[in-house]
Amino acid sequence: MNEQVQEHFSCADWLLIPASVRKDIADILGLTLLSENEQWYNNPILCTTYENADNYLNDLLPRVDKILISSFINGYYIVEGKCLRYIYEILGKRLSAKCGIYYFSIDLWEYRYAYGYYESSQEKRFYCAELDATGNLQEEDRGCVLSCENDAESHIPKMKIEDEQVPNSWFLPLGIMFNLGITDAEIQQALSKLCSIYTLNSTDAKMIKNIITEKFSL
Repeated sequence: MNEQVQEHFSCADWLLIPASVRKDIADILGLTLLSENEQWYNNPILCTTYENADNYLNDLLPRVDKILISSFINGYYIVEGKCLRYIYEILGKRLSAKCGIYYFSIDLWEYRYAYGYYESSQEKRFYCAELDATGNLQEEDRGCVLSCENDAESHIPKMKIEDEQVPNSWFLPLGIMFNLGITDAEIQQALSKLCSIYTLNSTDAKMIKNIITEKFSL
C-alpha cells in the first residue's frame, strides 16, 4: 500500500458515496459551500495542531462542523471530516435513501477501526473493533457480511509478529474499500487534487459540538 495513503488514513473517518449522489449531497445534508479550491492532503480541517491533550477540544471544535468532498475516484467520492466519528450513522442514513453508502474509520492511536453500510436509509452492516483500557479487544458486529469484506486482508499492509508477517487488521477498512474497485494509486492521485469544503447546517453543527463538548467534559 502506498505510504502516503497509509499515513493519511491512519486516523480518519470517511463516507464513500456513489457519484450519482454527489450533485445532491449539499441539498440532502443542508451544506454550505466554503471553497472548491482546497487540496485534500493535509487540509487544515482534517489535521490537528494541538500539542497535548489539554488543547484537543479547543483544536477540534472549530473544524468539527466542516466536511471535505474529494475529487471523482473511479465512480465514487470520499466525504471526510472529524464530525463523522460522531454522526456517521445519521449522515449515512440520510444519504442512502436511494443508494448504498459506506462508512469507514481507522484510528491507530486509539487502536480502533470500523466500517458500515447503509441502504434505503437503514443500517445494513456495521462492524467495529477496538482495544479497551485493559488491552482487550472489544467488538460490535451487526448485519450480514458484505461481499466486499471477503479477502480484504490481501490489500492491507503487513506487520511482523513473532517473526511472522501478518496483515495489519487496523487497516481493514481500506482493504474493503479497495475491494470496491478503488486502488491506492487512485487515492494517492486524488489526495493531490482539489476538493470542496462545506460546513454542516446549523442544526447538525450545534448537535455535533454538543456531543463533543459533553464527551470531553466527562
